[in-house]
Amino acid sequence: MSRIGFGALKNIGPVSARRLAEVGIETEAELRALGAVAAYRRAKHAFPRHVSLNLLYALAATLAGIDWRDLSPDLKAQLKAEAEADGKGRPKAGP
Repeated sequence: MSRIGFGALKNIGPVSARRLAEVGIETEAELRALGAVAAYRRAKHAFPRHVSLNLLYALAATLAGIDWRDLSPDLKAQLKAEAEADGKGRPKAGP
């Protein structure tokens, strides 16, 4: 089981790795089990002002084994929609 740390996984830098660890995601296996969207939601909930969609894209790309810049616009839109859904496939209610 590899630890998420500085340089350990493509696309995940030391700050993101630290934030993921603080929300209970410390290994690649834990990230894979949770999935990119759920991991992003957990981090966003804990650090709302410091976590952006860039983390979501980095997590998804990491799990796919590609550079985050290689994610297609369609996949980015799909990930964003999933992250913003309420867990039942519906967009979250506004403020």
